[in-house]
Amino acid sequence: MASLSRPQKDLHESLEAQASRFSANVATSNTYAVHRAIICPRSEFFAAACRNAFREDAEGRISLPDDEPAIVDMMVQYFYRLDYRQSPEPEDDPSVTDQKQKSNGGAHSLLLHAKVYTLAEKYAIGGLKDLALSKFKTAAAQAWDTADFLNAATEAYTSTVDSDRGMRDAAIEAFAKHKDLLSRNDVKTAIEGLGSFAFDLLMYFHRKGRIWDV
Repeated sequence: MASLSRPQKDLHESLEAQASRFSANVATSNTYAVHRAIICPRSEFFAAACRNAFREDAEGRISLPDDEPAIVDMMVQYFYRLDYRQSPEPEDDPSVTDQKQKSNGGAHSLLLHAKVYTLAEKYAIGGLKDLALSKFKTAAAQAWDTADFLNAATEAYTSTVDSDRGMRDAAIEAFAKHKDLLSRNDVKTAIEGLGSFAFDLLMYFHRKGRIWDV
């Protein structure tokens, strides 16, 4: 058998570990009927939530009131497809045409990938973190000169702990590759509000021996 990627291994191990378990309902503003055999082995949070839900609620409902519904939807997509896509927007939204013209992983996706990464960290879903980070890096290479890129960097630096370097390092690397961004006033303002971002960027240039070229 060909070697499996981490997400594929997650799926196989989930099915094998708890194949006899039943389903649960994950609820935000939407409700998803999910299989405990899929979600519980991947996350101790969901394993504990399933145990508590079935003790306290005959429907086995797991409520996630603090999480953005669209991002939870992407998490559920990942559980079953080992991938996720942005939910479709209304066709009469004038922004839709502009977004469809962007390549896969365009500007609007940057913040979404950062939020998916944050959610995956919250619920300890390692494969989803890896996937979101990979998608972010691909998108950033195409759409770094956008306001959404700044929003994604802000998400990385305000919604993850200091020791979680994945998304933070990806944002720093993207900035370093396009240092002309640093001449923009909106970028300067954003960086001023991002705590250790400026220090991290300086250390990145130092490690690369480029500190005097900035």
